[in-house]
Amino acid sequence: MHFFKLGIKISSKFIRGHNYAVISDFADVARIHLRRYKLDATGSLLPTKDGITVTPSVWLALVRQFAAIDQAFDDGKVFVIKDCLMLSRTVIENVTYIICQRYFQRKDFSRKFLTPVSMLKETEWKVLKDIQKQITSRTVSIMFGRVFLKLLRKEVAKHIPFPKSDYDCIDAEIVLTTSMVELLCNHIQENISSLFICYGCNVVAQH
Repeated sequence: MHFFKLGIKISSKFIRGHNYAVISDFADVARIHLRRYKLDATGSLLPTKDGITVTPSVWLALVRQFAAIDQAFDDGKVFVIKDCLMLSRTVIENVTYIICQRYFQRKDFSRKFLTPVSMLKETEWKVLKDIQKQITSRTVSIMFGRVFLKLLRKEVAKHIPFPKSDYDCIDAEIVLTTSMVELLCNHIQENISSLFICYGCNVVAQH
C-alpha cells in the first residue's frame, strides 16, 4: 500500500490520529482510501473505521471537480460525485471540515448513506488537492502495472492452458498488450482529431 499523509501530528506525547490517502491493490482491485490512521505502541500505523474507500473512476471524477466543489462550498451547497459520493463543508467547534460520505441508491430511488465518513480539515483538504497528481499517478501505475498484468496473464492462461514453455506465455502477453496499446492509441487519436473539426462555416451557411 502507498501512503500519502494529509494530517499533522498534534502532540508527540499522546498518540493521535492522522488522515492519510492510501492506495491499495488488494485482491487485484485498486482502491483509494481517505482514512484516519493511528499509531500503536510500536509506532506502526493502523487503520481506523473513520474514512471512506472509492474506486479509481470515482477518484478521477473527484479530481476533475475540485474547483467546482470549492465553488459549491462557497455557495453553501453540497456536491455529488457519480451519484455515490457526497461532499459538504461544515463547521464544528470553530473548525471547518470537509465531509466525504458514500451512499447508494435504493430501488425506490432514495439514498442510503453509509457510515463512517471522512472528515478532513480545510488544511488537509488543501493538501489532498496539492498531491492529487501523485495519488492519480500511483493509482494508474498500480492499475496498468501489477493489476493489469495479473489480469492479462489470467486471460493468456485461458487461451494457452498448457503452454509448452514460458516463452509461449511471454509471446501471448506481448501480442495482447501490443493490440490493446494500438487500440488505445487509435481511440485517443480519433478523439483528438474530432476536437479540431470546425463546424463554424456550416453553421453560418445554414443561417
